[in-house]
Amino acid sequence: MGVRVWELGQARLMVAGAFGNLAVHHHAAVQVGVGLAGPLSVTADDDAHHTCRLVVVASGKRHAVQSDSRSEALSIYLGPHTWQGIALRTLSRTRGVWIVGNGERLADATAAALAVGGPRAAADFLVGELCGMSSADPDGRGWVHPQLRQAIDLVSSSAPSRIDLASVAGAVALSPDYLGRLCKQQTGVSFSATTRWVRLLTALRYLADGMPVTDAAHLAGFTDGSHANRVCWEMAGAAPSDLARALKDSPLPSHPAP
Repeated sequence: MGVRVWELGQARLMVAGAFGNLAVHHHAAVQVGVGLAGPLSVTADDDAHHTCRLVVVASGKRHAVQSDSRSEALSIYLGPHTWQGIALRTLSRTRGVWIVGNGERLADATAAALAVGGPRAAADFLVGELCGMSSADPDGRGWVHPQLRQAIDLVSSSAPSRIDLASVAGAVALSPDYLGRLCKQQTGVSFSATTRWVRLLTALRYLADGMPVTDAAHLAGFTDGSHANRVCWEMAGAAPSDLARALKDSPLPSHPAP
């Protein structure tokens, strides 16, 4: 499989490619999966299987989203502390994996937006349409605790440096226990899972630039290759070497989007 990766601004990432044989996994982002020209196969942690064109997966929910080898899939990953991430988690969290009704129309429109306007236009269109189904405050006020937003932004900007709950909590004037509870309550994932996800995204950027797996893992702040391998399987459903190979085989430049 070849994949392309685009960073689309703060806490938003898009990945496109043909994805098969992914293990069931979970991560800190809210994921929107689209079958651009054909169906997706979605597996949840209860072994339920779905076929659809459009799915939203809540942060922390175990899942695997795969596409036919002849049909490209598109995944948008939204930070759990963004108002879009919280809006979509609110819509999907009772189900965990939300198979969007009338997904064919939105999937076709997203494919058209991608072809005409590029990745940012496609993401803006689709996320906007989905968030329009939610009553979330468009500024996120009242949805995300401001110090939690500050803490997650600090984690994202600090990688690959050493990150621990106590130091981040001190930086945002909260107790570690309260910050940990707040993170789990408002994002659906623990502070440590959020930190692992940030490190994995950092490593992915290095891999997209052609860096060897061991070097990418080291620069992203993983203790060693085994640590990076465990986190990659946990949060991406594949080995780092598989992701590196997929990025190398990509026919297009990886990131950032224009």
